[in-house]
Amino acid sequence: MKASSELETMRRLRGTILPRLEIADSLVYALVSIVFLAAAVGMLVFTVVSFPRNLAADGFPIAIISTVNDLLLVMIIMEVLRTLLSYLDQKASSLQPFLFIAAISGTRRILAIGAQMSVAGDTITPERFQQAMVDLGVNAGAILAIALALFLLGRHAEIGPPAFPTDNHDSPPEPASVIREPVSASQSD
Repeated sequence: MKASSELETMRRLRGTILPRLEIADSLVYALVSIVFLAAAVGMLVFTVVSFPRNLAADGFPIAIISTVNDLLLVMIIMEVLRTLLSYLDQKASSLQPFLFIAAISGTRRILAIGAQMSVAGDTITPERFQQAMVDLGVNAGAILAIALALFLLGRHAEIGPPAFPTDNHDSPPEPASVIREPVSASQSD
């Protein structure tokens, strides 16, 4: 009798507390999303406003590299925002947006190294040059690994998860995400 009363109390608490926690969770994600959107807009405005000043101070090549670097930061912020919005919409997250963010971050780092090396010009030490080359190689390798992971994720999405055998009646049913071609009468004979 007491166990049934405790179980009923737990069900009631779960029925009242969990929905409120879900609402609070969604509210926090929504507030974080608004802050990310404000950060992206602020960074975009800063990039556009600072371009003429960078152009005058550093010259065209460095101003362009700086602008592209800043725009890639805006893209990273927007990808994080998109991930948050996807979570709010579907209550699930995916690996793909994080791979995009990592690829953009690696590209940003490569551009930053290129800008540093072009500013240093002939004054760069051999040790610093070697360190920059290793850094470039590591970032390029990471981008290639991320591209491979994105390719494999895309193939997995096209193929779908492996299907369960259908001729064995003891096996579990196929997942709803597996799409089968309809069998016509001529194919079933």
